[in-house]
Amino acid sequence: MWRPRYPSSPRPESPFIINGFKCKLESDDSSRRIEGDVISGIRSIKISLAVLCLGIFLAAVDQTVVVTVLPDIIDDLEGGFSSSGVERAGWIVTAYLLGYMIVLPLMGRVADRFGHRRIYFLSLGIFAMGSLLCALSTSLFGLVGFRAIQAVGGGALVPVAMAVAGHSFTPRQRAIALGVIGAAGEAGAVLGPIYGAVVGQFMGWRAIFYLNLPLVLIIFWLVHRYVGKSPRYPVRIDYRSGLLLALGLGSATFAISGAGELGWLTFGLPLLGISLVFLVAFVFSDSHATSPLVRISMFANRAFSSANIAHFLLGVAMITALVQVPSFAYSSGWPETSDSSPMIGGLLLIRLTLMIPAGALAGGLLARRWGGRLTATLGFALSALGLLLTSRWSIDVGALRQTMDLLVTGLGFGLVIAPISLSVINSVKKSRMASASAVLTSTRILGMTAGLAAINSWGISRYRTIRAGDPLPLPGLGMTLSRYLDQLRIWEARNVEAILGVLSDFFLIAAVACLLAIIPSLFLLGKTNSD
Repeated sequence: MWRPRYPSSPRPESPFIINGFKCKLESDDSSRRIEGDVISGIRSIKISLAVLCLGIFLAAVDQTVVVTVLPDIIDDLEGGFSSSGVERAGWIVTAYLLGYMIVLPLMGRVADRFGHRRIYFLSLGIFAMGSLLCALSTSLFGLVGFRAIQAVGGGALVPVAMAVAGHSFTPRQRAIALGVIGAAGEAGAVLGPIYGAVVGQFMGWRAIFYLNLPLVLIIFWLVHRYVGKSPRYPVRIDYRSGLLLALGLGSATFAISGAGELGWLTFGLPLLGISLVFLVAFVFSDSHATSPLVRISMFANRAFSSANIAHFLLGVAMITALVQVPSFAYSSGWPETSDSSPMIGGLLLIRLTLMIPAGALAGGLLARRWGGRLTATLGFALSALGLLLTSRWSIDVGALRQTMDLLVTGLGFGLVIAPISLSVINSVKKSRMASASAVLTSTRILGMTAGLAAINSWGISRYRTIRAGDPLPLPGLGMTLSRYLDQLRIWEARNVEAILGVLSDFFLIAAVACLLAIIPSLFLLGKTNSD
């Protein structure tokens, strides 16, 4: 039960503040009134947390909201579907994930320094501005850049909310608050593709970004109404380490993504070397900072580092499934049409995403009974099995087979969420829960970013290699129209077969990522207590 802590001065003269509510213990006769003020203050904190999580949910939705409308975006901005357009379109997702991830370690300190509510408002404004620019985009290159702007605002909301939780809740309540914040982010990323499919189907892909504007205004009003002003804390902000981390992660992402087209020897490996220099410099700078962005010492804890490795691999597998399941639907003409409308991919993907929250709930219960290691191992094994079965899909795969495979995959993804989160929170000091949770969120986003960049780069290269010796047939002299159309249909069938072969490889890679994640899962914390 929550109890206020009093200063060393006598109780009758000791004020205490709860989220802006100042209470003073005057006499025993006023105890009931004071108790009511305390309860009101605690209720206000919970409402504030819920309001802040709305912004986090909306920003997390935009991580994956475009995956079911990518064909429409390519067709609109590129004037048609092409392999080069697909390669560039991958950056619509990657740019957001990269920008989202880069600001996570830094913005919690910025919010402490300049005020939580003020920075939250600023972040919402940047997110809204980026959304408007995305909706008005006239080129794929511009959309990618505007998505990065949008991500800076969206990603900053997470550490701000974590900072509020760190200062407003008692140590015991803090773990629950951080879990709620993490759940809001996970739920948004999972539901994003379905939301994007529905809006894209009936209103067009630009409406996805336009609709963010009224939603931001509602959240802005709720924050103004229910989140009180917070004090500023005299913390030091290590901008140098933040810049080095951004340069390191950014250059690594560019290296992995561009190596498939520009070559590993001439582009990928040199840029990875530059990235390594930046990251080593970040570790050196951050470890010698008086107020480090990331406490490197936390990784010395085996349970903490194992959980983050598992979360990274979960990000790789999850983003592969979220992006490539709709791609399979479009490529195979599921169920009986070659229509590329967003609902085609959304209806197939929902079979996976519906099981993730159900699996997360079951995972929390099983982690208390069986322990985090066994629960996470079971989850990753189920996901690997589902993805392995998905990799065996053919163009005429039945709907029942698709449903069962995706249900198993989604259930596995959900089962691992609670054990990983609990292992991180319970492996660090209570004073470091917020920073540990921010690191855990960053590792999943890093896995999604690196995984998407790698499979997109490799997949395009693989597709071009397969199709290099089979150019589009052209009508020959004296060839009848019916014969030419027959040749064109044969060529299109081989093209679809090549695309499905690459998608099969993607799912197989995701299955391997899940199998590898079983290894660090064996080092998670065991059973968690029920406090």
